[in-house]
Formats: sequence, structure tokens, C-alpha cells
Amino acid sequence: MPDRKEITPILGRLSGFGVLFFAVLVSMVFLTGMSESLAWQGSIQLVAALVATLVILRVDGKRGLAAIGLPVRGAFRGVAGGMVLGIVITVVVLAIAVGAGGLRYTGDEGTLVEYGATALWTALVLLVAGTGEEVLVRGYPLTVLLERWGPGAALLLTSLVFTVLHGANPHVGALGLLNIALAGLMLGFVRLRTGSLWWASGVHAGWNLGTGFVSDLPVSGLDVVDAPLVEVSAGGMAVITGGDFGLEGGVAATVGLVLAILFATRMGASGGVGAETA
Repeated sequence: MPDRKEITPILGRLSGFGVLFFAVLVSMVFLTGMSESLAWQGSIQLVAALVATLVILRVDGKRGLAAIGLPVRGAFRGVAGGMVLGIVITVVVLAIAVGAGGLRYTGDEGTLVEYGATALWTALVLLVAGTGEEVLVRGYPLTVLLERWGPGAALLLTSLVFTVLHGANPHVGALGLLNIALAGLMLGFVRLRTGSLWWASGVHAGWNLGTGFVSDLPVSGLDVVDAPLVEVSAGGMAVITGGDFGLEGGVAATVGLVLAILFATRMGASGGVGAETA
């Protein structure tokens, strides 16, 4: 265990980051007013997290965003590749929920144009929101913990924080919190193995897009979007499908996230499997 002399400086840095984030967030809410829009909430969280990160990195070694895994080079590839991976993971979970849990779908009103437009807008909104959470949890905090205490502590502590942040979501239960923790570990492994927060942000957004739009279910208990052309006609066994919390509240997600963690531990700097982290 780290001694007191090691803990105090880290707590000081993390506390400073938290205070900066909260101050910027409150200031933006004061200036813009409150809104229940996910686009607004995700945007101010991302801006607050980035501003706090830039300030604290300037103080802590005069570093830039590349230090937390956000270099300009590779941004598009990381986000795009991560989103594809996140959606693939969700499709696996959805297949389990349909096959073993009895989740059923029917057609709904809408057109292909409406479906595509809704998908693009939802993907953008969820990417902003997901990136904000990644910068907040697996940006500077994970970087500091990794540098001082190593990957084990960095993964466990950031996953714990990630779980706590979702602890007040509607319809959350013990299995839902377990799956949120597993998702945090999976995203942490993606961040560490690829060295890129772009990849982690893409996977985060892809997972949310898959659970909220492709599956047409709540995302962590939140109703994000009503996808055209698709409608859930039967909820199936809630213990498997997740019930009102969405896929993240069921055993199907547990199985899928464990498989995703195993895959993420094999990822390398290019986002592929088996390569060594740069």
C-alpha cells in the first residue's frame, strides 16, 4: 500500500482537478441556464472536463492533452474504430438478450431517411457525452494514478468512481452497478492498451449508441432516443435483458462485458489485437 507521503500529493492533484471541473461546470450552468437536454448536459460536461484538464496539466508539468491520450493525430481513427467496437459488443449482448432472455422486436413507424438522420444525431450527442465522461474519469485522474500507483490501482479506482457516478440513475440495481463497474474496467483497459482516450471515448459512445438506438432501450436507466422503424414488443426476462435499466441491467450485459474485457486486454497501440502498447 502507498504510504501517506505518496497519497497526499495525488489526492491534492485529483482534488484540484475536481474543484476546477466543478467550478467551470457551475459557471456554465449559471451562464446558460439549466436544461434536461442530453446534448446540452453532455456539452457542458465535456467543456468543463477539458478546461479543468488543460489548467491542471499546465500546472502539473506544463503538459498538453496528448499526456492523457488525446493527441490530434489518430483522433478520427480512434473514435471511429472505438465506436465500431462498442456497437459490436452491444450486438453480442443484444443477441444474448433476444436468444436467452426473450427480448422481442417488431416494426415501427418511420422511414430509412429518418432512421439514418436519427442515428447520426444520436451518435453525435452520445459521442460528446461519452467523451466528457472519459475525460473526467479516464483522462487526468487515470493518468495520475497510473503514473504514481500503476495500472491496477488506476483501473480499480477509476472504475469505482465511474460506478458511483451512475449510482443515482433511474431503475439502477445491484446487477446494473456491477455491469457499470465492468464497463469501467473495459474502458480502462481500452485506454491503457491503446494509449488513446479517443479509442475509449469511441467505445463508450458506440456502446451507448448500441444500447440506446440499435436496441431501442434505455441507456443506464435513461430514455435517450426512440429509434424509428424498431419497437420493443416484449421485454423478456428482466434478469437477462436488464428491464427498465436497459441492457446494462441484465446478465446478457455481464457476459458481453466480460468477453469485451478479455478482448480489450489484448488490444495494442493501433487498436488491433496482439500488438504491444506504445
